[in-house]
Amino acid sequence: MKSLYTTCVAALAVITMAACNAKGSDKQKNNIQQLPVFTVNLKDTLLQQAYVADIQAIQNIEIRAKVSGFLDKILIDEGQFVRKGQPLFQLNDAEYKVELYKAQAALNSAIAETKGAELEVNRVQTLVAKNVISKTELELAKAKLLAAEAKVNEARFKEKEANIKLSYTLIRSPFEGIIDRIPLKLGSLIAEGTLLTTLSDNKQVFAYFHVSENEYLQYVRNGKVTADDWKRDPIDLYLSDGSYYPNKGVFETMEGQI
Repeated sequence: MKSLYTTCVAALAVITMAACNAKGSDKQKNNIQQLPVFTVNLKDTLLQQAYVADIQAIQNIEIRAKVSGFLDKILIDEGQFVRKGQPLFQLNDAEYKVELYKAQAALNSAIAETKGAELEVNRVQTLVAKNVISKTELELAKAKLLAAEAKVNEARFKEKEANIKLSYTLIRSPFEGIIDRIPLKLGSLIAEGTLLTTLSDNKQVFAYFHVSENEYLQYVRNGKVTADDWKRDPIDLYLSDGSYYPNKGVFETMEGQI
């Protein structure tokens, strides 16, 4: 009897476990979650790469004084648009006018001396032809004429130099653009080379950016080696405040060195 009881208990335990397993399996089937299904399509995607750029005007130069003098007139305002050739500043030109008058007087004196030397050569030639004086006197007269002509050339150069310096007292705009800050005031003593202001032509701007070596090599593998390979791709510009600049740019050129 003892043996039979043990066997029955074991069999009952097996039946109970089987029943529990069956109930657990049914519960798992009822808890199956349905997930969404997506279809993956193969297509080309344009990837964008962002770079920090340094924006510069097409022309941006410093306006500096070419001669020294007192600043007599400021003919423009900060931030003003100016045209090519428009007067910007006027330096005191009295000293340079005096230098020009001196140069002109020296030129006239040299021209008069040359005319006198020419007359002397003609006179000596006549006397030599009549055997009144020797040919040595004629050679000496010709040498004096050459010296006088050299003085004329030197005087002409000095007059031109004085005229150029006088013209430098009126500073003009070399091209159209916007005037930057003007640091000096009327009456300031200006030395040669003093910065007067900065002029920028903003009609067209360039955005300069740097590409790493790894990115450059990747572009080369994709066939973009020269600037012409890039020109078909438009370039977007975002300003420092995150706003989008409405005008698109084009790739212009790339540096020759890596």
